Amino acid sequence: MIRRGRGVAVALAGLTALVPAPASAQPDDIPRVEVDDLPPLPDEDDSGADTNIAAVAAAAAEEDVVVGAAKREQSLGNVASAVTVVSGDRLRRMGYRTVAEALRGVAGVFIVDDHMTERVGVRGLQVLGDFNTRILVLVDGATVNEPWGHFAGVGWDAAFSVDEIARIEVIRGPVSSVYGTNAFFGIINIVTRSAGESPRTWGRLSGSQYQAGSAAAGFALGSVDRQVRGSVAALTRTGETLSVPELGMPVDADGVDAIAGGLVGRYQGAFGQVRFYRRKRELPYSPYDTEVDNPDNRNIDTQFMAEGGYTRDLSDRVTATGRAYVNRYRFRDFLVLADGSGTFTDIGDAFWYGAEARARVALVGEDTLGVTAGAEATIIDTSSESFYVEDRDNTLTDVDTPLNTQGVYAELDGQPLSWFAFTGGIRFDRNSLLEDRISPRAALFASKKDQYGAKLLYSEGFRNPSAFEGFFDDNTDFSANPDIGAEVIRSYEAVLWGRPISGLTVRVSGFLWDASGIVEQEEIDLDPDPNVEDLRLQFQNVRDLRSTGVEIEGSYRSSEGWLAFGGGAYTKVESFIDDGSGTDPMAEAVPGAPELSAVLGVSSPLLADKFHLSGEGHFVGPRLTRDDVDFTETDPYLGLSLAAYAPDLGGFDLTVGVRNLIGKREQVPAPEDFDREGGSLFILPGEGREVYARLGYRH
Repeated sequence: MIRRGRGVAVALAGLTALVPAPASAQPDDIPRVEVDDLPPLPDEDDSGADTNIAAVAAAAAEEDVVVGAAKREQSLGNVASAVTVVSGDRLRRMGYRTVAEALRGVAGVFIVDDHMTERVGVRGLQVLGDFNTRILVLVDGATVNEPWGHFAGVGWDAAFSVDEIARIEVIRGPVSSVYGTNAFFGIINIVTRSAGESPRTWGRLSGSQYQAGSAAAGFALGSVDRQVRGSVAALTRTGETLSVPELGMPVDADGVDAIAGGLVGRYQGAFGQVRFYRRKRELPYSPYDTEVDNPDNRNIDTQFMAEGGYTRDLSDRVTATGRAYVNRYRFRDFLVLADGSGTFTDIGDAFWYGAEARARVALVGEDTLGVTAGAEATIIDTSSESFYVEDRDNTLTDVDTPLNTQGVYAELDGQPLSWFAFTGGIRFDRNSLLEDRISPRAALFASKKDQYGAKLLYSEGFRNPSAFEGFFDDNTDFSANPDIGAEVIRSYEAVLWGRPISGLTVRVSGFLWDASGIVEQEEIDLDPDPNVEDLRLQFQNVRDLRSTGVEIEGSYRSSEGWLAFGGGAYTKVESFIDDGSGTDPMAEAVPGAPELSAVLGVSSPLLADKFHLSGEGHFVGPRLTRDDVDFTETDPYLGLSLAAYAPDLGGFDLTVGVRNLIGKREQVPAPEDFDREGGSLFILPGEGREVYARLGYRH
């Protein structure tokens, strides 16, 4: 039987072991979790009181720590954004197999899966056809977005395995004041498990009904500040049989093959990581007028990432960090054209390297006043090539686009009173080829300890177009636009949060996002002769977007092992297009933008001392398609997923689950990529019901 005093000690020991500080944090910077904020300890008379106390307390504390919003550890109450932390415990209980599946369970976030890739929408905003270019994806602080197309995968096309993730931080709103470009609608920061959290060796096999199989394995050696760990994961998936009436036949070409691997090390202040992934994705919906149901229609993405650095305490008030990185990315597609003219291929290459130096200085006391400042420089070389596979020697286009970027930033934070704190920061970014931008951020915080509080937030962000958007030209379908400009966003937000009872955290946000110069594909006629058409697609700054709404979110943990989370968002998204008449632009509805989205998840304590039973439901309201004649809307979608997770069966763990139990497919608004000669395709079917199982072993 556990006594109360010993229970607190066990819980705090669990926190120390399971929530390590990154190399850039000083011990005094680590947020302390008040004992009163931990889930209640069981009564002395409770049977089974010696179960899960440390694990529950550790998971609760883990969900209260954010690293990605300011490149240093902060508590949720003092971070200048609305943030959700998905803990590793939640990842495994809910049976998530990819980050995209986990993001479906986050309030205000929705996933658009058109069987080409998983695209992230935030607060009603997901530009049709976007490849997550407006979401900055980080893994252990390293940027995943590549400069050729700004793509970042969060599904089967990710540079990391879900099995190595300690937590996922979803940071809403622009954070360009710290990161520069791409931190536009928000940040997804993947934090992987340290050696103190991971088994020494582990392996996992998975399978599902869609002839899908995957395997993952990894190891971890050492302690928190002296460690090396690695993992590798591979997937093959034949996929579903899909039906789209406009295509005239069922299609089976839905396969995915992927492999990802990583090696991470740390020795005291030195840290480094190397990551690699390659994904081949068949294209069942035959984009760009390709031959229907041909498995040779495919995209291939390959990326190599390497980063290393060092953190050092220069004094008891100053911590400095330097890091350097080098990356390589290649995109290649194979498109078997329906007109029989052959197989067209595009190649996009990017090679980039750079370095960053930053320092954290405590000016007054530990928390009274401090400043973080840094500088970053990157050299980028991108190129594009297009040709017919059957005529490789006759290259249609070959475009080289070298550029370089530099950024300097500073952020001042302070807490002059016990109940009042503030943050203010600014970053200047220079681009040798595109626009230079200044990005500010400011926040005011009022709180009573960690019990309840309020935030007032303002920030600006930007995204310079990718090389693909600005300079790609295939001499067939696409035309370059070297005069393309940057997208800019301004965010205004008020947040109320509180912990009304032990274990329960709630948040309410009211927000206004104003985004201008949004880049989209437009059809243009390159031939000046009005009697001759030479139609091409070109990326242009087409519209302004405004998203206003309210977001509610809550999470609960109990010492008995219950886990619950839920929330939703109401958003009104409007588009403003300047028609050149000199009058104010008129507001109009936006394709792909749901007004309502909601999620609710519950996970039980260990049942029969063996397994957790978990369920999650998510709702996405109707969305307009691009059909501006009949104003077609998708049907509202309600999905339900269940999972049973046994964490310890004699060294093994087992997950059995079903995604989309109801079986009704989500209707996905289609981008222009899927339009065909003589007609437009406005709606695509999403994923069907899928039963899966995962078996793991650890030592």
